[in-house]
Amino acid sequence: MKAIQDLRMEHDAVRLTLKVLERMAQKIERHGSPDNPQHVDQLLEFFTVFVDKCHHGKEEELLFPAMEQAGVARDKGPIGVMLREHELGRECVQKMKTALLRIKAGESQAAKDFARSARDYISLLNQHIDKENNVLFPMAERQLSESTLAELSKGFDRIEEQKIGVGKHEEFHKMIDQLESAYLK
Repeated sequence: MKAIQDLRMEHDAVRLTLKVLERMAQKIERHGSPDNPQHVDQLLEFFTVFVDKCHHGKEEELLFPAMEQAGVARDKGPIGVMLREHELGRECVQKMKTALLRIKAGESQAAKDFARSARDYISLLNQHIDKENNVLFPMAERQLSESTLAELSKGFDRIEEQKIGVGKHEEFHKMIDQLESAYLK
């Protein structure tokens, strides 16, 4: 069960960053640019590297295939829904990156576009996390054997090392703490 617990804990970190993103989006929309562009860059890197490459990588490369082998449908089932939402999340992050570049270039409409894409991402990920925590993960815990879950946990560690590198997980948590202090306290 450690593998699923790890994914849930990652969701907690993601939810915190979504709260930071909401605050950033409000400020960007109100002022036309971020107070600290580096903070926005850091958060977008977190969404690209940690959320997508690492967290979604664990699900797409290991969890979902294991669930399929256990009989959970992909295309017309919950796995297909999760995969589509991963794609939609990537699109939202790309839109935020593009809008941020436009903000830096001085385009007046870009701040509103950033805020809209940020809110779309926040809504999507909050709903996505609810579906995984309340439907998909309990299904995985019921369907997958203890040995499969143990193998997933080992595989998750490998993905984390390969996708984000040794020590990067801790760097991201330190960054989250700093952003939380700057935007939520």
